[in-house]
Amino acid sequence: MKTRFTFFLTAALVVTVTSAFAETEQSENILVTATRLDPDNSKARGNTTIITAADIENSTARTLPELLSREAGVLTRSLFGNNATAASVDIRGFGATATQNTLILLDGRRLNDVDLSSVDFSVIPLQSIERIEITRNSGAVLYGDGAVGGAINIITRQPEMAGTSAFIKAGAGNLDTQQLDAQISHNTGPLSVFLGAHGVSSDGYRDNNKLDQKSLNTDIRYTHNNNQFFLKSRWFDQDMDLPGERNVNPGLGINQLRSNRKGTNTPRDYADQDGYSINPGVTHYWDNGTEAVIDFGYRKKNQKSLFDDYDFGGLFANYLDTDLDTWSFTPRVITPHQVFDRPAQTTAGIDYYDSDYDSDRSLNKSTDNQPIHRLHIDQKSTAVYADTTIATTPDITVNLGARLQWVKLDAKDKFDPDAPGAGDAFESGAPDYDDSERVHMLEAGIEKQFTPGTAAYMKWTRSARVTTVDELFEFDPSSFTRVFSPLDPQISNGFDIGTHYRVDRAAFTINAYYMRLKDEIHFNPVTFENVNLDPTRRYGLELSGNYDISDRLRLQGSYTYMRSKFREGPFSGKNVPLVPENTASLAGTWKQSPATNLTVAANFVDNKYFDNDQSNTFAEKIPSYYTIDAKISHRYRGFRMTAEVNNIFEEKAYDYGVSSTFSPGVYNAYPLPERTILFTVSKDFGNWH
Repeated sequence: MKTRFTFFLTAALVVTVTSAFAETEQSENILVTATRLDPDNSKARGNTTIITAADIENSTARTLPELLSREAGVLTRSLFGNNATAASVDIRGFGATATQNTLILLDGRRLNDVDLSSVDFSVIPLQSIERIEITRNSGAVLYGDGAVGGAINIITRQPEMAGTSAFIKAGAGNLDTQQLDAQISHNTGPLSVFLGAHGVSSDGYRDNNKLDQKSLNTDIRYTHNNNQFFLKSRWFDQDMDLPGERNVNPGLGINQLRSNRKGTNTPRDYADQDGYSINPGVTHYWDNGTEAVIDFGYRKKNQKSLFDDYDFGGLFANYLDTDLDTWSFTPRVITPHQVFDRPAQTTAGIDYYDSDYDSDRSLNKSTDNQPIHRLHIDQKSTAVYADTTIATTPDITVNLGARLQWVKLDAKDKFDPDAPGAGDAFESGAPDYDDSERVHMLEAGIEKQFTPGTAAYMKWTRSARVTTVDELFEFDPSSFTRVFSPLDPQISNGFDIGTHYRVDRAAFTINAYYMRLKDEIHFNPVTFENVNLDPTRRYGLELSGNYDISDRLRLQGSYTYMRSKFREGPFSGKNVPLVPENTASLAGTWKQSPATNLTVAANFVDNKYFDNDQSNTFAEKIPSYYTIDAKISHRYRGFRMTAEVNNIFEEKAYDYGVSSTFSPGVYNAYPLPERTILFTVSKDFGNWH
């Protein structure tokens, strides 16, 4: 294995070094693409998808997870359905650990944190997105650990090329929902500036489900000769109430999904967070098309949450106050060159991330000054990588890539036995812990072009993920003490084969995949500890395409057949929970006139096993469901007006539920909203000089 890795890394680095860096003057105001995947050079990378700003505008989706769920091989899961809060995205069926196996990036920088918290898609408004790159069974070499199922890179809008422009959008709907988006862009000479603001408030579908959120983002660039200096920043503040689960217990005659679907058993629970990020850097361009990027990043996030105790007078409440600081340094070079007289392009670089996790865990907010546990965990990750795409013949393209990554972790738990709530017999301090891991990731792909519109490809990858800090700190049932429990890195080998076809008005992709995983990290609901699973596997079929019936009518759809199974151990042959076998979507967009568009979308999600049901013996499954959405937009005198209705027929669905480990037939579920309506008015003020 070491020999194979050394070959991949050496080959990729050699082609980088042998390319010529002839520096010349370049005075154009070129904009940084904020991506390591060139959309025009994505051959031999398997099943990739680019979602454009135009696609987003026509879609019935209101949030990023809704938009992504329309794509083949991509699942989403929402606990509350309130503007994508507490939502997760899952490429290729990882169920409860989706967040740790699907890597999410914003302008090429990781959003996945070192804890188990999900990426907060709600603070990224669709209006701010230029495009989205989805790479399935890929991304580990370019972006790092956690891209086991794949990677999703969200590219935000950049300053316009010239002049000044502005945009404003306001919306209102049922569930007492209001939203506001505003953007302004200015570009004059070497200076360009972009500023965006987003705000949303909603009571949500459930009781104790209110959301108040606001965010700002800026992008400032200065171009001089063959250099572009940039400074990007983001800020957000979010207050969210947590309605909790609805309980079903047939033995006691309880079914809150039917008797009080919108109710709550947790009227005092909440999760608030705020934070900001700063990303300065410079890009240097050469006349031969080479660009070198040197950029830094700092991201800070504070989270406060209360999970109250409603049965024992607050004795077992849980209040968390967590700070997460992440520093990063990610220099890289992207260069076109020649390999054996054949055109090639290489991306090579270094990724360094330093994350400090400080979490105070108290009985309640009033005792926050004397926490029971004060965790401090420092994780440093350093990686070198190189990725090369070569046109070996006019119709055959090969991709090779390798990454070597070192992860060092130090963890400390300061336990106060005199703190309120620390008298629990099971509370204790975890001994100090430190660990170092080295993992490597590989990619190899080949694509054959048969005709201008037809191509076939194969791709193999080796990816990895390391333990998060929340998986590390746990209760040891064998010793009845708190510990930092070591886990082995999770390793995956994946293989894809597929074809792209495009002719006249039609285009489609067919992709089959198979993945074998070793030491998959998962929570064991019986022993209440995180473990490395016996070997697992995933395989399936992904179909996607579009067809322009006429210049005014387009159909677009996807279908996924997905299986996630245990390969060995006590659950051998059983299905991994929370993964539906079939999903499908179909959308039609009709341009009634140059000013009016109508889109209707149908979405289907198959039934799936409850979380905790690894044995597949629980009597119930999370039911299948379908939704129908519609959106009509009309432009009038520079204004764009839309009316959107999601879940038109009020399907009573939920896509997350957890079964009881010890009580047959008992489960908790998190209902999704029924029909929601939103009206928006927007105006683009165009360019003025």
